Amino acid sequence: MTFNPETDLQIERVMRASPEAIWRCWEEPDLFKQWFVPPPVEVTEVDNDLRSGGRAFNVMKLPDGTLMENDGCFLLAEPCRRLVFTDGCLKGFRPAPTPAFMTADVRLIPQDGGTLYTAHVMHSDAAKKVEHEKMGFHDGWGTTFGLLDQLARTL
Repeated sequence: MTFNPETDLQIERVMRASPEAIWRCWEEPDLFKQWFVPPPVEVTEVDNDLRSGGRAFNVMKLPDGTLMENDGCFLLAEPCRRLVFTDGCLKGFRPAPTPAFMTADVRLIPQDGGTLYTAHVMHSDAAKKVEHEKMGFHDGWGTTFGLLDQLARTL
């Protein structure tokens, strides 16, 4: 995928965990809940069906108790290598009732006994990209990368 600096965000990190362990952390709900959001936010529910057309769903609980439901679809799932997901479609590629906020392309590339983890996040326009940056994209995703690596290394 081509990076468009006007609408896209990207972050990457070399992790010491293997692609297989990282994949498990995406696939297994109890593991996913431990890393997907930075504290004090927490994931209270998850349903990730890691296959093309599978559901990409989670509920995040904010510190004030507000619940944020995120429902989407995995567009592509190459085990231990790549996940592409969006909130523009629901399970089975059904159109979502609201316009898409983002599509993310996550790649797991084996590297030196670990994994180069890259997330390329695409937005439909510059305003959505700026909104995502203001939500703390780099700090938030950077924090979760650390949580993911730490958890995955224990598997």
